[in-house]
Amino acid sequence: MHSYTRTPMRMTEYCNFTPALARPRLRSVRINGLATCLRLEEVYWRIIEEIARQKSMSVGKLISQWAREIDLTQETVCNFTGLIRIICVTQLLDKKHPINLEAIDPDAMGNPPQ
Repeated sequence: MHSYTRTPMRMTEYCNFTPALARPRLRSVRINGLATCLRLEEVYWRIIEEIARQKSMSVGKLISQWAREIDLTQETVCNFTGLIRIICVTQLLDKKHPINLEAIDPDAMGNPPQ
């Protein structure tokens, strides 16, 4: 019989982040006036908050703007939170919103990869 022990996450070259960033968080937001809850991993909430800060918008207004754009460009939306994750990643990849990674995960920045 095997015994499984959870060990603390080790920082590596590709996993250089704190585990808290991977935890999902449910957050209530207003999207175009309608209250709803979105469940996203903490890292995405931090990216959204930073983009909203840079645009001088609330998180709700930013997500509402994205929702309107999604409505205009997508025929059907089966996974809205998946599209929000994709928008976050493409914003980072396109460098439309330079993100200070230390602001996203200050704990990981002090721990060099092993």
